Amino acid sequence: MDENLKESVCTFKLPERFTADTPRNIISELQDLPECDSSCVVLDMSATTSMDSAGIGVLVFLYKELTAKSKALVLRRPHRNIYGLLMETGIDRLFDVELSSGLKKADAGLSDLNVQLQMDAEMQGDICVIALKGVMNYPSGSMTFKKNMFLTLAAGNKVLLDFKELAFFDSLSVGSVLRLSRLMIDSGGSMRICCANHVVRNVFESLGVDAIIPFYDTKEAALDNWK
Repeated sequence: MDENLKESVCTFKLPERFTADTPRNIISELQDLPECDSSCVVLDMSATTSMDSAGIGVLVFLYKELTAKSKALVLRRPHRNIYGLLMETGIDRLFDVELSSGLKKADAGLSDLNVQLQMDAEMQGDICVIALKGVMNYPSGSMTFKKNMFLTLAAGNKVLLDFKELAFFDSLSVGSVLRLSRLMIDSGGSMRICCANHVVRNVFESLGVDAIIPFYDTKEAALDNWK
């Protein structure tokens, strides 16, 4: 390989478990990769045997940040189950993927994909718990969120957003959450958020939203002693 090409590539080996339990320092190192001097970031997934929505969220974050800086992202040798998960969610099309059969080139952008935000609501007493799953991408995800939330407000003015299965939250969508939180406060209600993965939590913390809307690590903690 050409020496200049070698220098333009930054390789990061992912851990065996790329999940919500992945140590925070590893996630921080991954989130810093867009700032590297290399024009291409390679994620070596050859040792990774487990990945959940939190891991998917990091991949989407890296895709957006690196694309904005005109840098490439390559996934190297994902296990069959990991690649199957990427295909199931539809985000495999975002990445160049090195497979044993050869290189599979990316053929879509995030705005081209049908990566839908799913929202399921259930009442627990007078509190409406809304579980979000998928990708909260602007503007389609924001529109789905607002539509469903306005319907929810008719049922009550206490809402808990459960982000356990939410892989990624676009920073441009934060305004939708803040506006609805303000609407609920003005009507005598309140909103809480629980179970956000590292990437989603960082979006809200970086914008100071966690000082406005309370965050909880578990659903049980969020539901306790709600006033």
